[in-house]
Amino acid sequence: AQFDYYLPSVPQGDIKLDVLDAQRRVIRSFTTAEPQRTQRAQSSAPADPDDDMRPGSGGGGGPRLSKDAGLNRFTWDLRYPGPWNAQSRGPSAGGGPTAVPGNYFVRLTVGELTVEQPWELTPDPRVVKDGVTIADMQEQFDFGIRARDLVSETNQLVAGVRAAKTRLGQATGAAADTLRMVTELERKLVTPPIRYSQPELQAHINYLYSITNQADQKPGRDWLERYDVLKKELDVLKAQAGRIPGVIAN
Repeated sequence: AQFDYYLPSVPQGDIKLDVLDAQRRVIRSFTTAEPQRTQRAQSSAPADPDDDMRPGSGGGGGPRLSKDAGLNRFTWDLRYPGPWNAQSRGPSAGGGPTAVPGNYFVRLTVGELTVEQPWELTPDPRVVKDGVTIADMQEQFDFGIRARDLVSETNQLVAGVRAAKTRLGQATGAAADTLRMVTELERKLVTPPIRYSQPELQAHINYLYSITNQADQKPGRDWLERYDVLKKELDVLKAQAGRIPGVIAN
């Protein structure tokens, strides 16, 4: 979706563009402000080697608006916010499910002036020709949101486990028992940094989410069944984490 706006002169302050749904709820916000730099979360564990099984997008602030005098254009990739990630301690700027065809609004704020316009997102005619309906796309979107939130839950749990492991360090005595429990929980969540190692729960959940964001299609029963299995496994590990002192899943 491309939004064109004209500025007679360069504004003194930052400007903001909001993309809203049909109920005028903000989907994404973009500004001309410099993105905040986030420090990568410290971890006692090496990076997960199964990056190809992870959903895209990191912790950046997303694309910026321009505020040059004259005609400006901003392009939105139609993506909702992505999953929670440890780098930004919040949702990823992009990489979320794709907006469903329908009615939307765009709102531009420059100083005290706010301008709002309706716009319509239409389906790809090639997809329609293949028999995919807007109802199918809505079902896919709804499932994508659920899968995205499952990724967020998993990432928050992993962040909590790794933070606890870092705090415990070279623990001895009773704390050493806690460290062993934390390490075992991490082993069930995170794929070890060894090539061709068996993927653990986080990789499986990320993979499920990644396939929901591919071609427009009605969610298959295998998606739904896989989601239920992975959700139950995650709930078990979250319950285990709740019984370990010092592990906070956020």
